Amino acid sequence: MTLDRMMERNQAVNLLALQCALRLGGLMGIGVLGAVRKALDIYLVCLQHGAGYVAGFRIADSPERLVADYADVMTECVERSWQDFRNNLQIFLLTQDEALIWIARIDQALLATD
Repeated sequence: MTLDRMMERNQAVNLLALQCALRLGGLMGIGVLGAVRKALDIYLVCLQHGAGYVAGFRIADSPERLVADYADVMTECVERSWQDFRNNLQIFLLTQDEALIWIARIDQALLATD
């Protein structure tokens, strides 16, 4: 292999590595921004439900009813939290798959012998 060919291959691999880093960084950024946005959304929903719970509170209610009402109110918050966890996990798995694809491309470029 000539020096020129080795330099061309090295440059191609470096460009692939840069492209990989940019794509993975973008996916991770999307994941982080989505997680922060969803956390704030869940916090707002919990506050709204909590305010609704307090507005319907009566001193004469039994403790069992108060706990049952509060559990019903918070069910939506738990469901949303679980959905957000699954979405963030999917983004993480997508990022991992993308990294593996780019690593395979870089390996192929390194092993190429024209």
